[in-house]
Amino acid sequence: MVQLKYFGDDRDYFKYDLISSVLSRSSLRHYVFVPMLTEHRHDHEGKKPPRNRGDKSDDLLEFISSRNGKSLKHWEDWFDRYVDSYKTLEPVDETFFSDQAREVYWRASRPILGQKNALVFVDPDTGLETGKPSYLRKMGREKYILNSELKFLIDELDCSSVLMLYQHLPNDKNNHKTATERKLEQVRSVDRKVYTCAYREDDLAFLFVLKEKWLYEEIRSILERYHVKGICKYKSLHEKVSIDGNSIP
Repeated sequence: MVQLKYFGDDRDYFKYDLISSVLSRSSLRHYVFVPMLTEHRHDHEGKKPPRNRGDKSDDLLEFISSRNGKSLKHWEDWFDRYVDSYKTLEPVDETFFSDQAREVYWRASRPILGQKNALVFVDPDTGLETGKPSYLRKMGREKYILNSELKFLIDELDCSSVLMLYQHLPNDKNNHKTATERKLEQVRSVDRKVYTCAYREDDLAFLFVLKEKWLYEEIRSILERYHVKGICKYKSLHEKVSIDGNSIP
Protein backbone atom coordinates (compact mmCIF):
# COMPACT_ATOMS: atom_id res chain seq x y z
CA MET A 1 0.00 0.00 0.00
CA VAL A 2 1.88 3.06 -1.15
CA GLN A 3 1.20 6.47 0.20
CA LEU A 4 4.03 8.39 1.83
CA LYS A 5 2.29 8.13 5.20
CA TYR A 6 2.78 4.34 5.12
CA PHE A 7 6.57 4.60 5.05
CA GLY A 8 8.11 2.47 7.77
CA ASP A 9 4.89 1.06 9.21
CA ASP A 10 4.45 -2.58 10.20
CA ARG A 11 3.41 -3.63 6.70
CA ASP A 12 6.43 -1.89 5.22
CA TYR A 13 8.64 -3.76 7.66
CA PHE A 14 7.30 -7.13 6.52
CA LYS A 15 7.36 -6.09 2.87
CA TYR A 16 10.97 -4.98 2.85
CA ASP A 17 12.19 -7.80 5.07
CA LEU A 18 10.83 -10.25 2.51
CA ILE A 19 12.28 -8.32 -0.44
CA SER A 20 15.66 -8.12 1.30
CA SER A 21 15.59 -11.86 1.94
CA VAL A 22 14.88 -12.58 -1.72
CA LEU A 23 17.62 -10.27 -2.96
CA SER A 24 20.23 -11.48 -0.47
CA ARG A 25 19.62 -15.16 -1.21
CA SER A 26 18.91 -15.18 -4.95
CA SER A 27 20.97 -14.69 -8.09
CA LEU A 28 19.15 -11.42 -8.85
CA ARG A 29 21.49 -8.43 -8.98
CA HIS A 30 19.17 -5.49 -9.72
CA TYR A 31 16.06 -3.97 -8.16
CA VAL A 32 13.25 -2.15 -9.96
CA PHE A 33 10.60 -0.39 -7.89
CA VAL A 34 7.26 0.67 -9.40
CA PRO A 35 5.49 2.26 -6.40
CA MET A 36 2.11 3.18 -7.92
CA LEU A 37 2.15 6.01 -5.37
CA THR A 38 -1.30 7.49 -4.75
CA GLU A 39 -2.35 10.82 -3.30
CA HIS A 40 -2.75 11.12 0.48
CA ARG A 41 -6.02 9.82 1.93
CA HIS A 42 -7.28 10.76 5.37
CA ASP A 43 -7.95 7.44 7.12
CA HIS A 44 -6.59 5.36 9.98
CA GLU A 45 -4.21 3.24 7.92
CA GLY A 46 -0.44 3.38 8.15
CA LYS A 47 -0.15 4.13 11.85
CA LYS A 48 0.96 0.74 13.20
CA PRO A 49 4.65 0.99 14.15
CA PRO A 50 6.99 -1.83 13.12
CA ARG A 51 7.98 -4.37 15.73
CA ASN A 52 10.34 -7.33 15.49
CA ARG A 53 8.63 -10.38 16.96
CA GLY A 54 11.79 -12.43 16.48
CA ASP A 55 11.75 -13.42 12.80
CA LYS A 56 12.54 -10.20 10.92
CA SER A 57 15.70 -8.15 10.43
CA ASP A 58 16.92 -6.03 13.35
CA ASP A 59 19.06 -4.05 10.91
CA LEU A 60 16.01 -3.17 8.84
CA LEU A 61 14.10 -2.07 11.92
CA GLU A 62 17.00 0.14 12.96
CA PHE A 63 17.22 1.57 9.44
CA ILE A 64 13.53 2.48 9.42
CA SER A 65 13.69 4.14 12.83
CA SER A 66 16.77 6.16 11.83
CA ARG A 67 15.21 7.79 8.76
CA ASN A 68 14.24 11.45 8.87
CA GLY A 69 10.81 11.95 7.33
CA LYS A 70 8.63 9.69 5.23
CA SER A 71 10.15 9.30 1.77
CA LEU A 72 10.41 6.48 -0.74
CA LYS A 73 13.91 7.77 -1.50
CA HIS A 74 15.15 6.09 1.67
CA TRP A 75 14.80 2.64 0.16
CA GLU A 76 17.57 3.24 -2.33
CA ASP A 77 19.97 3.64 0.61
CA TRP A 78 18.77 0.35 2.10
CA PHE A 79 19.05 -1.70 -1.07
CA ASP A 80 22.50 -0.40 -1.94
CA ARG A 81 23.92 -3.31 0.10
CA TYR A 82 22.01 -5.93 -1.90
CA VAL A 83 22.04 -4.95 -5.57
CA ASP A 84 24.25 -3.50 -8.30
CA SER A 85 21.56 -1.07 -9.46
CA TYR A 86 18.32 0.45 -8.20
CA LYS A 87 15.76 1.91 -10.60
CA THR A 88 12.46 3.62 -9.98
CA LEU A 89 10.26 6.39 -11.35
CA GLU A 90 11.62 9.84 -10.61
CA PRO A 91 10.89 12.03 -8.78
CA VAL A 92 9.75 9.06 -6.70
CA ASP A 93 7.87 11.05 -4.03
CA GLU A 94 6.04 13.15 -6.59
CA THR A 95 5.15 10.73 -9.39
CA PHE A 96 1.58 9.73 -8.58
CA PHE A 97 -0.56 6.99 -10.04
CA SER A 98 -4.15 7.88 -10.93
CA ASP A 99 -6.94 6.25 -12.87
CA GLN A 100 -7.06 9.16 -15.29
CA ALA A 101 -3.37 8.88 -16.20
CA ARG A 102 -2.81 5.13 -16.15
CA GLU A 103 -1.43 4.92 -19.69
CA VAL A 104 0.98 7.78 -19.06
CA TYR A 105 2.28 6.12 -15.90
CA TRP A 106 2.90 2.76 -17.53
CA ARG A 107 4.50 4.38 -20.56
CA ALA A 108 6.92 6.15 -18.20
CA SER A 109 7.62 2.82 -16.44
CA ARG A 110 8.41 0.86 -19.59
CA PRO A 111 12.15 1.75 -19.78
CA ILE A 112 12.86 0.19 -16.37
CA LEU A 113 10.52 -2.82 -16.54
CA GLY A 114 12.72 -4.76 -18.94
CA GLN A 115 15.78 -4.76 -16.66
CA LYS A 116 17.61 -8.08 -16.78
CA ASN A 117 18.45 -10.15 -13.69
CA ALA A 118 16.17 -8.01 -11.51
CA LEU A 119 13.48 -8.18 -8.90
CA VAL A 120 10.73 -5.97 -10.34
CA PHE A 121 8.45 -4.99 -7.46
CA VAL A 122 5.10 -3.35 -8.25
CA ASP A 123 3.31 -1.96 -5.20
CA PRO A 124 -0.35 -1.00 -5.74
CA ASP A 125 -2.56 0.21 -2.91
CA THR A 126 -4.63 -2.99 -2.95
CA GLY A 127 -3.44 -5.42 -5.63
CA LEU A 128 -4.87 -7.10 -8.72
CA GLU A 129 -8.27 -6.03 -9.94
CA THR A 130 -11.25 -7.73 -8.33
CA GLY A 131 -15.00 -7.69 -8.77
CA LYS A 132 -17.08 -5.98 -11.41
CA PRO A 133 -16.26 -2.59 -12.98
CA SER A 134 -18.81 -0.94 -10.68
CA TYR A 135 -16.97 -2.35 -7.62
CA LEU A 136 -13.63 -1.07 -8.88
CA ARG A 137 -15.08 2.39 -9.40
CA LYS A 138 -16.61 2.34 -5.93
CA MET A 139 -13.36 1.28 -4.25
CA GLY A 140 -11.14 3.48 -6.42
CA ARG A 141 -9.65 2.09 -9.61
CA GLU A 142 -6.28 3.70 -8.86
CA LYS A 143 -5.79 1.12 -6.07
CA TYR A 144 -5.63 -1.79 -8.50
CA ILE A 145 -3.55 -3.32 -11.28
CA LEU A 146 -5.97 -4.12 -14.07
CA ASN A 147 -5.65 -7.45 -15.87
CA SER A 148 -4.60 -5.66 -19.05
CA GLU A 149 -1.83 -3.93 -17.07
CA LEU A 150 -0.75 -7.23 -15.53
CA LYS A 151 -0.39 -8.63 -19.06
CA PHE A 152 1.72 -5.58 -19.96
CA LEU A 153 3.96 -6.14 -16.92
CA ILE A 154 4.43 -9.81 -17.77
CA ASP A 155 5.18 -9.05 -21.41
CA GLU A 156 7.80 -6.47 -20.42
CA LEU A 157 9.45 -8.78 -17.86
CA ASP A 158 12.80 -10.18 -18.96
CA CYS A 159 13.17 -13.96 -18.69
CA SER A 160 16.01 -13.51 -16.21
CA SER A 161 13.92 -11.34 -13.88
CA VAL A 162 11.14 -11.81 -11.33
CA LEU A 163 7.90 -9.84 -11.06
CA MET A 164 6.72 -9.35 -7.45
CA LEU A 165 3.26 -7.94 -6.72
CA TYR A 166 1.74 -6.59 -3.52
CA GLN A 167 -1.68 -8.04 -2.72
CA HIS A 168 -3.91 -6.95 0.15
CA LEU A 169 -6.44 -9.65 1.09
CA PRO A 170 -10.06 -9.47 2.33
CA ASN A 171 -10.67 -8.85 6.03
CA ASP A 172 -11.91 -12.39 6.72
CA LYS A 173 -8.81 -14.28 7.96
CA ASN A 174 -10.52 -17.59 7.25
CA ASN A 175 -10.51 -16.71 3.57
CA HIS A 176 -6.90 -15.55 3.23
CA LYS A 177 -5.47 -18.82 1.89
CA THR A 178 -8.24 -19.21 -0.66
CA ALA A 179 -8.00 -15.56 -1.67
CA THR A 180 -4.27 -15.92 -2.30
CA GLU A 181 -4.81 -19.02 -4.44
CA ARG A 182 -7.41 -17.16 -6.45
CA LYS A 183 -4.99 -14.34 -7.12
CA LEU A 184 -2.43 -16.80 -8.43
CA GLU A 185 -5.11 -18.31 -10.64
CA GLN A 186 -5.92 -14.81 -11.85
CA VAL A 187 -2.30 -14.30 -12.87
CA ARG A 188 -2.32 -17.52 -14.85
CA SER A 189 -5.62 -16.60 -16.48
CA VAL A 190 -3.79 -13.60 -17.91
CA ASP A 191 -0.78 -15.65 -19.05
CA ARG A 192 -0.87 -19.45 -18.86
CA LYS A 193 2.84 -19.82 -19.57
CA VAL A 194 4.19 -18.18 -16.40
CA TYR A 195 5.22 -19.78 -13.14
CA THR A 196 3.64 -18.38 -9.99
CA CYS A 197 4.05 -18.65 -6.24
CA ALA A 198 3.17 -16.52 -3.24
CA TYR A 199 3.94 -15.94 0.41
CA ARG A 200 1.35 -14.62 2.90
CA GLU A 201 1.28 -13.37 6.44
CA ASP A 202 -2.08 -12.32 7.90
CA ASP A 203 -3.95 -10.28 5.24
CA LEU A 204 -0.91 -9.41 3.14
CA ALA A 205 0.39 -11.59 0.29
CA PHE A 206 3.15 -11.18 -2.24
CA LEU A 207 2.75 -12.81 -5.63
CA PHE A 208 5.78 -13.84 -7.68
CA VAL A 209 5.60 -14.25 -11.45
CA LEU A 210 8.40 -15.85 -13.47
CA LYS A 211 9.07 -17.10 -16.98
CA GLU A 212 11.90 -19.58 -16.33
CA LYS A 213 11.51 -22.79 -14.34
CA TRP A 214 15.02 -22.69 -12.84
CA LEU A 215 14.43 -19.18 -11.52
CA TYR A 216 11.03 -20.17 -10.19
CA GLU A 217 12.61 -23.04 -8.27
CA GLU A 218 15.20 -20.69 -6.82
CA ILE A 219 12.58 -18.19 -5.60
CA ARG A 220 10.31 -20.94 -4.31
CA SER A 221 13.18 -22.37 -2.26
CA ILE A 222 13.86 -18.94 -0.73
CA LEU A 223 10.19 -18.52 0.15
CA GLU A 224 10.11 -21.97 1.70
CA ARG A 225 12.98 -21.02 4.03
CA TYR A 226 11.31 -17.71 4.84
CA HIS A 227 8.07 -19.54 5.62
CA VAL A 228 9.81 -21.97 7.97
CA LYS A 229 11.53 -19.10 9.78
CA GLY A 230 8.37 -17.02 10.17
CA ILE A 231 6.58 -17.09 13.52
CA CYS A 232 3.35 -15.43 12.36
CA LYS A 233 0.42 -17.68 13.29
CA TYR A 234 -1.42 -16.91 10.07
CA LYS A 235 1.05 -17.58 7.27
CA SER A 236 1.05 -19.68 4.13
CA LEU A 237 3.23 -20.56 1.17
CA HIS A 238 1.56 -21.07 -2.19
CA GLU A 239 3.09 -22.74 -5.21
CA LYS A 240 2.15 -22.55 -8.86
CA VAL A 241 -1.41 -23.43 -9.70
CA SER A 242 -3.32 -23.99 -12.92
CA ILE A 243 -6.62 -22.40 -13.86
CA ASP A 244 -8.55 -25.29 -12.30
CA GLY A 245 -6.54 -25.06 -9.07
CA ASN A 246 -4.60 -28.29 -9.58
CA SER A 247 -0.83 -28.39 -9.12
CA ILE A 248 1.29 -28.06 -12.22
CA PRO A 249 3.86 -30.87 -12.47
